[in-house]
Amino acid sequence: MEKLKILIADDHKLVRTGIKYTLTGTGDSNFIDRIDEVVNGAEAVERARIFDYDIILMDINMPEMDGIKATAEIVKDKANSKIIALSMHSDDYEIRSMIKAGAMGYLLKNTGSEVLTSAIKTVLEGGKYYSNEVALKLMEPYTGNLSQGKSDDIRVDNRKISLTRRELEVLKLIANEYTNEEIAKKFELSKRTIDSHRQNILSKLQVKNTAGLIKYAIRLGLV
Repeated sequence: MEKLKILIADDHKLVRTGIKYTLTGTGDSNFIDRIDEVVNGAEAVERARIFDYDIILMDINMPEMDGIKATAEIVKDKANSKIIALSMHSDDYEIRSMIKAGAMGYLLKNTGSEVLTSAIKTVLEGGKYYSNEVALKLMEPYTGNLSQGKSDDIRVDNRKISLTRRELEVLKLIANEYTNEEIAKKFELSKRTIDSHRQNILSKLQVKNTAGLIKYAIRLGLV
């Protein structure tokens, strides 16, 4: 794989430094050619016109031009640009505005290094990646205000499917290649509980295996 050219657009130096350390300080930075930094959306647009970046990590609230406008401008100039929003905000308006502008991923700034690298890999391969909180926010029009133990109807292929919030979380992680053991550790639950969630999801979606789960996760916008 060719080494990556990455642009970080964020007006906080501490944040930019943290992202760079996350990408280069893990001991596995051989896949990176260069990491450039800009402090506002206008600079991001200008840099993206000059250089062909493999990945652009875009903050939203920045001076001169925000990340939403910058993303739209960059995608207008170069339709194949791969932009991942990296924000501290999980507001529905900002999430949907960034996606509409052309962002292929949306992560919160408290995202761990594994999630960030996974998001970059997914977007490079042409997929979309949303952090768990963001995916659930995107699902709200379909699920309503689900509580942890209650379910609501999702309509897929003209079928009503009732999934709890936890089942949606588990489905997203399965689609992102987490094992049952890893999901159990993430939620501080027993593997048996996650096994039970998985079986319930398989039954509700009427599929037989992980491939079937991934298919529905994609349709539901979880990956």
